[in-house]
Amino acid sequence: MRVRALLIVGAAAAFACHDHSGATGDAEPAVVASADRTPAKAPPALRVPHPRAPALPDLPALASHEPPATSPAGTDFGDSPCHAVWTGSEAAPLACARSLLFGADQGGGAVPLVPRKLLAHDPASLPAVVDHRLDGTEGPVRNQSSAPACTAFATAAAIDHALARWGGGNPAVSVMEIWSRYHSPEVETSLSSNVGQPLGPEQQWPFRAAEATTWVPCSDFARPPRSGCGNAVDEAHARAVLASPVGEFTEVEYLGTSAETGVLQAKLAAGQDVMITMELPSAFVPRGSAGARYIPNYTRSAGPDSGHAMVIAGYAHLPHGTYFLLHNSWGAGWGDGGFAWIHETTLRRWVRSLVAVDAEPLERGPVSRPRPRRAATTCPGDLVPDSIRATCAPACADHSPRHDGVCAVAGQCPSGFVNLTGVCVLAAPTASGKDPSSGATWSCGPGGCSYEVPRVSDPACTGARCRASCPAPDFILARMGEALVCVE
Repeated sequence: MRVRALLIVGAAAAFACHDHSGATGDAEPAVVASADRTPAKAPPALRVPHPRAPALPDLPALASHEPPATSPAGTDFGDSPCHAVWTGSEAAPLACARSLLFGADQGGGAVPLVPRKLLAHDPASLPAVVDHRLDGTEGPVRNQSSAPACTAFATAAAIDHALARWGGGNPAVSVMEIWSRYHSPEVETSLSSNVGQPLGPEQQWPFRAAEATTWVPCSDFARPPRSGCGNAVDEAHARAVLASPVGEFTEVEYLGTSAETGVLQAKLAAGQDVMITMELPSAFVPRGSAGARYIPNYTRSAGPDSGHAMVIAGYAHLPHGTYFLLHNSWGAGWGDGGFAWIHETTLRRWVRSLVAVDAEPLERGPVSRPRPRRAATTCPGDLVPDSIRATCAPACADHSPRHDGVCAVAGQCPSGFVNLTGVCVLAAPTASGKDPSSGATWSCGPGGCSYEVPRVSDPACTGARCRASCPAPDFILARMGEALVCVE
C-alpha cells in the first residue's frame, strides 16, 4: 500500500474546507457537508475507574548520584562497526551517531501547524508521575544482543505501544522485518524506509542477532565480523510475514534535537511514547535500589559515534528535578526489568534526536479508538467538524468539537483529564487564538480543538481556508506530506 494512502487513512481527525467571501480566484467554493444538529450524546461510562497516581519513585538529587560504572579491563567489544558499551553484564554494540540517527533533516514528518508553545498545557495540570508500564500499553522488553540494530528495537517498542493505545491488543511487531528494510547502523533511513509499511508479528519472524548482523554492508565495518556481512535479506521470509500484518506504521513526528522537559511531559501524559537517540559513555549501567534504578549522571561520552536509540515511557516530577523512564533493548536483566530512570539534566546534555510515531492496528475490538473519516467539505454557519465523523455540528458548551457525536461531561475524570470514549485521557487546554505566522486560528476545550487554516496548509482544501478538528489527547493539528494529522 502506498505511503500517502496509509497516512490519509491514519490521519487522526476529520477535516472540512471552508470558503470565505474573500476567497482568491483560484479557490473554488467547497462542498457543504451535512449538518448534524441533533443534541450531543453523553460519553459512555468509564470502563474502569481512572487509576490513582502512582507513588513517586525514590530517586536521588543529581548531586547525590552514585559514580558511573566503568567497563572491566580487557572487555572484548567485539566486531561492532561503531562503538560498543558495557551494560553491566556484557558489551552491547551501538548505532553510528555521526549525524542525527533518525534522519530528521530528510523532512516528511508531521509538522504542527500551530506552534506548541501556543497550545501548551499548564505544567501544574500534568500528573506528577506517568509510567506506561502501569496502564498495560508498554510492549515487551527485547534483547538486541550482538546486532547493531538498536534503532529497529526502539522503533518496534514505540510501535508496540502505539498499537496497544489504539485498542488493538498488545501485538509485538517483528524487529527483524523493521531491520530488514534498512539494516545498517548508519541509520538515516531507519524510519523513512518503514513509515507507510505494514507490520508483521514478532512470532512469525523472531529476531536472530547473527542473521541480522550479516545483512549489514561490509563497508560499515572496520574489519569483517566473524558472522559475515553484506548478505541479502531473506526475501521469502519477508514476503511471508507481510502476508499477515497486524498493523500499519502511519505517522512520524520529529521533535528536534533538544529535550524540552515540558514537551516531553505533555507527550507522555497524553499516552505517547517518545523515541530518543543519545551519546552514551563507555559503560551505561543503572545504579540505585530495585524499583528505582537510574543512570548516574555522566559528563563524558564514548565519542560522537557512541549513539544508542531507546524509548521514553514515562516521567517522575520530583522536588529536585524531573526523571524520565527509559525502555531499553538489552534484555530484562538490565535495570528494572529492562527499564531505568534518567535525570533531565543528563538527558538534555546527551540527547541527539527525539521522535514520536504512530501506528494503527488492522483488527479493532469493541473498545478500540474510532478511526476518523476525512472530508474535503465546508461547515455551514458556526458549525465545526466533528473530530471523528465527516459531518458538521455545533461545538460543545466547553468549546470542544464533538467526538463521534459526544460532548464530555464535567466531573467524570480527575482535573486535567476528560472522558470521550469510556477512558480518561489528557484534556486539551481551554484556549483560542490566531498564529500570525501561519494564519491559523483555533478554539479548544477539554475534548479537543477546532481549527481554521489557510489553503496552503492543506493541499486537499478546495476553498481559501479549511476547517479541521482534533480530539483530546492528540489535539494538535499537523501536516505530514499531503495529509493532515493530529498529534499529541
